[in-house]
Amino acid sequence: MGTIMEPARRTPVVAETDLLVCGGGFAGVAAAVCAARMGVRVMLLEKYGFLGGLVTGGLVITTPPLNNGINLEIARRLKDRGVYIPCRDSGEEVEWLQMHAIDPEFVKYEFIHMLQRSGVEFRFHTYVVDVILEGERIKGVITESKAGRQAILSRFIVDATGDADIAFFAGIPHRLVKKPMTMMFNMAGVDTKRVLAHLGNWGKLRRVVQEALDRGEISFDLGMNMDFGAPGVHAENLVYDGEINVWSGNLKGLDGTNPIDLTRAEVTTREHAMRLASFLAARVPGFEKARIECTSTQVGVRATRQIEGLLTPSAKDVQNKNHKDTVAKPYADQEMRIPFGALIPQRVNNLLVAGRCLSAEDEILGQLRLVPVCSATGQATGVAAALALQQHTAPMDLDLANLQKALESQTMDLGL
Repeated sequence: MGTIMEPARRTPVVAETDLLVCGGGFAGVAAAVCAARMGVRVMLLEKYGFLGGLVTGGLVITTPPLNNGINLEIARRLKDRGVYIPCRDSGEEVEWLQMHAIDPEFVKYEFIHMLQRSGVEFRFHTYVVDVILEGERIKGVITESKAGRQAILSRFIVDATGDADIAFFAGIPHRLVKKPMTMMFNMAGVDTKRVLAHLGNWGKLRRVVQEALDRGEISFDLGMNMDFGAPGVHAENLVYDGEINVWSGNLKGLDGTNPIDLTRAEVTTREHAMRLASFLAARVPGFEKARIECTSTQVGVRATRQIEGLLTPSAKDVQNKNHKDTVAKPYADQEMRIPFGALIPQRVNNLLVAGRCLSAEDEILGQLRLVPVCSATGQATGVAAALALQQHTAPMDLDLANLQKALESQTMDLGL
């Protein structure tokens, strides 16, 4: 459709910091808090008016155990409020994940307190739209908000955007992957005892929907089976009696960085959430008085840009190798380990990446996008960034033994 020429303009610098964390999900909050606790001046930017990423914005409110590193603290905070409990009657396909239900409203609340108590400055309603690149360093970022276009300067940056936005703007090598998208929603007023007496477990909900589809009782176009670790059509008990979290099926083949595709995804998946909820209320015993309590703020995007890091581990690497440069072990009772090179992008020497956009082979991405992994990699990048700033060095030149020791001092058992 052509291009236009924008006039040159002066962009005001509104802040300077040592470490700028872009993205306020589990990865970003972990990075910011862990770096600030090491005495680094930290600022965090978030596009929404709340923290928590896809947990709070996408209603991804069942998670594998939070039992290592900063995840232990997050779990304790939620347990103290009675809003972190094991899921029940999940079904054999997902039982191995040991899912726990959490209340997203308390995640929003506790994350703000974690930032405040650690001395992290944070700004909501702020989009990062470009970077200020000088040679092999990012000098800062350009933001857009209701206040207009502004610049924030920083000595070091952690990209916790989920979509590798900072790496993309900096021209760092990456690839784009397209994985299933899902609209999560909560239903209240569910007689879960009657539902489970009818189904047996939540994993059998898919079969009921498939049988109804075969009989022509429901119009449903989304994928219903497990794909990329996503269970398709599924549900789980939540913290409160009579409330469940529902997966409304998988929409495939769309680009989660393209606003046209995202618009289609929001419309299509919300339509199917309504269809599914209506079917359950009309056809499945125990749902007669149930209603949609809320749909997610945004469609659940599972993967988009993946950086090409100094290392690109395979499933075997992550699950079976005790890397000498291990910096994240998401689960206390599992062998999964993430090497530092998977978090270090190419070309730029003052940037680390945390969360689902890390460098890894496709075969393991379905597990590396999960909540405990995001916060574990966030903790690793926050501590590494703090050390790099204090030692005036690039991340790849850090002494790994010192980095690992610093992580272990923050309750991350690396299993070394």
